Amino acid sequence: MSGTGATARQEDALRELAHLGSAKAASMLARLVGDVGVLVDVPTVIELHRCHLTWLFGGRDVNVVAACFAIDGEVRGQLWWVLKREQALRLTQRLSRRPGVESSLNAALAEAANIVASACVSAVSTMVHANLLPSTPEMHETTVATLVGSDEQAPVITVLSAPFVSTNAPTFSGWLVLLLDDWARAELLRRLGM
Repeated sequence: MSGTGATARQEDALRELAHLGSAKAASMLARLVGDVGVLVDVPTVIELHRCHLTWLFGGRDVNVVAACFAIDGEVRGQLWWVLKREQALRLTQRLSRRPGVESSLNAALAEAANIVASACVSAVSTMVHANLLPSTPEMHETTVATLVGSDEQAPVITVLSAPFVSTNAPTFSGWLVLLLDDWARAELLRRLGM
């Protein structure tokens, strides 16, 4: 992590936390979609202004669908589940084949996002021994620039990002992103024994 003074051991601990949460989320997404594997790449840990996240999602003008959650409880933060719009449409097509799942883009993705976020936050809660709950998702169908904002005066945050991809065609991919302020990052590290 640039500029945090975090040790390599602390960075590894945060990466492992992100990996555990994203792997649990990917497993639940695979079950929800059915007949598909979902792989999670090694998470990245970086410190930056939120507005500088445009590179992560492919550029300012990329159209995305994002489910944004507040994480409430003993440690607070934000959780984003982000897919490029065409990837979101592919996932929605897969979800709509499942009995009882809404076929509209936002309704289907909101339902999936709730399951993904709950799985991720539950895994993180267990690892750090804290009571954490995701809020109801705010769904955004927008550009990356609008999602991340433009405020360079906002505080620098720590971002844990785990990209995911399905294994069967038609594939879909996206990111699970945890955003933490300085206090939340320090508290997670404290609870991890760092």
